[in-house]
Amino acid sequence: MINLDKKQAFYLIISILIVIDVIMVFYVSFYSTNSTLKTVFYAFDLILCIILWLEFLYGLYYADDKKKYLLNNVLSIWGMLPFQFILFRFFRLIKLVQYIKKFAIHHDSEVLENFLKRTYLDRIISVAILFVFSISFLIAYFDTNITDFATAFWYIIVSMTGTGYGDVVPGTLTGRALGMVAMIGGILIFATITAVISSIYVSRISRDSHSDLASKIDDLTLEVNELNKKIDELKKEKE
Repeated sequence: MINLDKKQAFYLIISILIVIDVIMVFYVSFYSTNSTLKTVFYAFDLILCIILWLEFLYGLYYADDKKKYLLNNVLSIWGMLPFQFILFRFFRLIKLVQYIKKFAIHHDSEVLENFLKRTYLDRIISVAILFVFSISFLIAYFDTNITDFATAFWYIIVSMTGTGYGDVVPGTLTGRALGMVAMIGGILIFATITAVISSIYVSRISRDSHSDLASKIDDLTLEVNELNKKIDELKKEKE
């Protein structure tokens, strides 16, 4: 059984609530729902936003450097806005990344904190989320062939991964330009994430090799010491 302290339990619970909230966001955004269900979703979302803001203000109050705290949480602030702010709905995913990071760091602070300082993986994921949904909203707004967010989101994901099904095609110059931006951005984002993952394995292999080498050196040192003892014993016997 996993033992969690109060902070870890809080971060885990908030992460689960945000996952539920994000599922609701996708459902409301992509499917038609009745007014009663929407009211339940909005009430749940509002309560979650209040909890997020209280935790944010608590952290700000006790932060040693309040300016740095605000700068580090600029993107996540947009993720604390309620559902009614349509353009910022999916910023809640950035809050999810942030709380998973807090939970993981609190669980194994030294190892993960050093890892994130080296790779900036949490920031890369946050930027990727921001990029995907911002471009999706822009193309849904400016393009004549792609008028709804669901289709725009599909087109951007397909463009970023380089799949190119061709089932959705932008009809304006602006839409094509945004598609090109998505393709280039996808290449950069996936290349960066691949480099981060590769660095993890390379550093692990290097660490294991170093550990093996150190172990072999220790074994050789012990053998040399034993040989020296035997030589000393033989010298004493001759004397």
